[in-house]
Amino acid sequence: MILAFALVLAVVPSALILRYFVQRDEFPEPRRAIAITFAWGVGSIVPAVIVALALLLAVDALLGDEVTDPWLRGAGIAFFGAAIPEELFKFAVLYFYCRRLNDFDEPMDGIVYGVAASLGFATLENVLYVIDGGIGVAILRAFTAVPGHALLGVIMGFYFGLAHFEPRRRRTLLLGAYLSPVILHGLYNTVLLAPDEGAPAGVALLVFGVMAVEIWYARRLHRRLRRDQLAGAPAG
Repeated sequence: MILAFALVLAVVPSALILRYFVQRDEFPEPRRAIAITFAWGVGSIVPAVIVALALLLAVDALLGDEVTDPWLRGAGIAFFGAAIPEELFKFAVLYFYCRRLNDFDEPMDGIVYGVAASLGFATLENVLYVIDGGIGVAILRAFTAVPGHALLGVIMGFYFGLAHFEPRRRRTLLLGAYLSPVILHGLYNTVLLAPDEGAPAGVALLVFGVMAVEIWYARRLHRRLRRDQLAGAPAG
C-alpha cells in the first residue's frame, strides 16, 4: 500500500506539470501526439543509461585516481553521466518524431512537446528512484528533479520550436536547443555531486540557485512565445 502511494506520488507531479503547459497553449496539440511524445520520452531513458554508463567508464579512465578535485570529478559525473546523454535523447525525440508532425505548426509547439518528452523521461526516472527510496524521495523529487526536467524541456523546446520555422538560423538554434539544457542540467548535478567527491556539504545548497536560474529562464522564454501566440505574430 505504501509503495503504491509512493508510485502515485512519483507520477502525479509530471501529470500536473504537463497539464499546465498543455492548457497554456492557445492552439492545443493533439492528445495522441502528446501521449506518444511522452512515451518516447519514457523509452529514451534506456539508450540514455547505456550511453551514460559508457561515458562514465571513459571519464573514470581519463580522471583515474590522480584527479582529486571534487568539482572536477563531480562535473565529470554530472555532465557525462547525466546531462549530455539524457538531453541528447530527449532532443532526439523532438528531432526524429515531433518535428515531422503536421500539427507542429508554431514555435509554442516546441515547448509543449519538449516538456512532454522531458516529463516522460522524468516520470520513469522518478518511479525508479521512488521504488528504491520510498515516499520521502517521491516528495523531494516532486519539488526538485521533476519540475527541473520540465524547465529544461521548456528551454529545449523554445529553441527547437524557433529552429523549426527559421531555416536561416536553424543550426544555431538547434545547437542552443541541446546545449542550453545540457549546461543547466550539468551545473545542477555538479553542485549535488561535488560533496560526494569531497567538497563541503553546504555547496549542495547552490542547487537552489541553479533552479532559480532555470525557473527565470524557462518562464521568460515561455512568456515570450505565449505573447507572440496571443498577438498572432510570428516569434523571432
